[in-house]
Amino acid sequence: MLAKYVIDAAQREMAEKARKRVPALRMGAVAGVLGTMAVAASYRMNLALLERKLPPEAAALVATAVYSGGASAAALAAMRRWRGLPTPLPTETAKQVAEIIQEAAD
Repeated sequence: MLAKYVIDAAQREMAEKARKRVPALRMGAVAGVLGTMAVAASYRMNLALLERKLPPEAAALVATAVYSGGASAAALAAMRRWRGLPTPLPTETAKQVAEIIQEAAD
């Protein structure tokens, strides 16, 4: 009976903690998709515009720096959301089981 309770409680707790991480995962996925789309859609156009004023190597360097900065900002936003969330392990259930065992031992 106790084992079934512990397993059920652990599964509920882990599912709840995993649900809390979904927004951070979505933000990371959105950042990746948007970054890829932006690079694919505008890379050549940006290089062509930059190459009017800069040599090809410098134009590529500037474009790379801009895209990297945008990707870094999106990744930073995802990391900030991720850090504030609890670990997806059944820590509360483990505490409850330890309390039950301690009470039974007393």
